[in-house]
Amino acid sequence: MQMRDRISAFLEEKQGLSANSKQSYKYDLEQFLDIVGERISETSLKIYQSQLANLKLSAQKRKISACNQFLYFLYQIGGVDSFYRLELAKQAEKKTAKPELLDLDSFWQESAYPEGRLLALLIVELGLLPSEILALKTSDVNLDFQVLRINKASQQRILSLSTNLLGELEPLMGQTYLFEKAGKPYSRQWAFRQLEAFLKEKGFSDLSAQGLREQFILRQIEEKVDLYEIAKKLGLKTVMTLEKYR
Repeated sequence: MQMRDRISAFLEEKQGLSANSKQSYKYDLEQFLDIVGERISETSLKIYQSQLANLKLSAQKRKISACNQFLYFLYQIGGVDSFYRLELAKQAEKKTAKPELLDLDSFWQESAYPEGRLLALLIVELGLLPSEILALKTSDVNLDFQVLRINKASQQRILSLSTNLLGELEPLMGQTYLFEKAGKPYSRQWAFRQLEAFLKEKGFSDLSAQGLREQFILRQIEEKVDLYEIAKKLGLKTVMTLEKYR
């Protein structure tokens, strides 16, 4: 039985729920499976939790509660081999501190995790999402004009590449994807592990892909870039999520 089918089985066991409550459960759990996929693991759950970081505390609590009930249901019926449980991130319980601009110059130094290093540089220098990076092909990089093209749905963004970043990408031009194995792109879980290992090596184990993206925003603010221009670079439709940086 597919995981999505088990959502229906789970909801059938929930007695006394209104139609709206069931719909809310269904939405949260389908979103959960969109991220973790069919194989639930500690790594996939970490990826899911990192996606919740930008939500309001009340929304995080609701989604974690729904997912934990579903995970317990899966454990009871043998749908997973271990008892998994999500925890609300500690920082979510505290009042959000003012974001701090970090010194990340060490990212340009050599690393035992070169893939994680390049992932980190692409996020902090260009504000890209891991999913966007994994979809990048070398044909999206124009060495002559020093730009990178991001194609996402019907939207296309053209981002300028610094000379330093261009030097990191040049050696990869002989392959199809920037990050690939046998001509195929790596998974998000692979990217998460590489990035996590690199950040730990550099002494930034508390950072995540989202934290690095915030560092990109802070650097743009420091350079007096307009919020609308930053939103355009990030592929955002509005500046609403950037208002807190004013």
